[in-house]
Amino acid sequence: MHIRGDWIKNSEFFSESGRQVLSLVIERTARALSDGKLPVVVFDLDSTLFDVSNRSYQILRDWADHPETLQFIETREKLSDLGPSDMRYSLEDVWEIKKIPTDIGPFDHHFKHAKQFWRKRFFNHDYLIHDTPTPGAIEFVNRLHEMGAYIVYLTGRDIPLMAFGTFDQLKSHGLPIEQDRTRLILKPKRHMDDLEFKCGAAETIKTLGTVVASFENEPKNLVAMARVFDPDTMNVFIETVSSDHPAPAGKSIYRIAEFHF
Repeated sequence: MHIRGDWIKNSEFFSESGRQVLSLVIERTARALSDGKLPVVVFDLDSTLFDVSNRSYQILRDWADHPETLQFIETREKLSDLGPSDMRYSLEDVWEIKKIPTDIGPFDHHFKHAKQFWRKRFFNHDYLIHDTPTPGAIEFVNRLHEMGAYIVYLTGRDIPLMAFGTFDQLKSHGLPIEQDRTRLILKPKRHMDDLEFKCGAAETIKTLGTVVASFENEPKNLVAMARVFDPDTMNVFIETVSSDHPAPAGKSIYRIAEFHF
């Protein structure tokens, strides 16, 4: 089992460049249509179609400006030059970059307060307006849908807290939604395990048509869903940020950094 960089080092990737991978998805979509099949393409949202760093950044700025944190002088000073580029997957990563202790003296309380503040807002719809599309994502998804592909958005966001905001986000950025051949699949409950949820959803997605490709930034989800989808499905790792959840090394994986095609 491996995490982050070690997972990449130990996984087997095809040699195609990002543009070649996306072109191949388009080619296989066209081929499925010509064969009378319905091509299905699956996209994760956070850190796949959308860059969430501005969401985290804004939450932390609001935390630093909140009346409750006025007493956290040391931590506020260390975060004074914080920028969106400092954002990583977790607050632990951010604190490490800014060289702020998380478990020493008063810093322990500061960090726990910040994490609770962040978690309550990150996993809610209010801050989704700060997300930005991954370069090329809007154009690529629309190209596939216009060709005739069935677009599935498969996300670990949940229905109770994030459904309406996610619909609004997709529509406001011009992604196909609430149209024929589109489907948004969210977790029915907030605390449902992402891996269990996505593998179960993958079984359902297989019944919609021929799954041409699946795009995912989390190694553990990517590898597990690859076992569910047919061998011909292109399992595409988008190399943005990911959690530190361990995953077995992947095999026959494609890789991209953005969606310019």
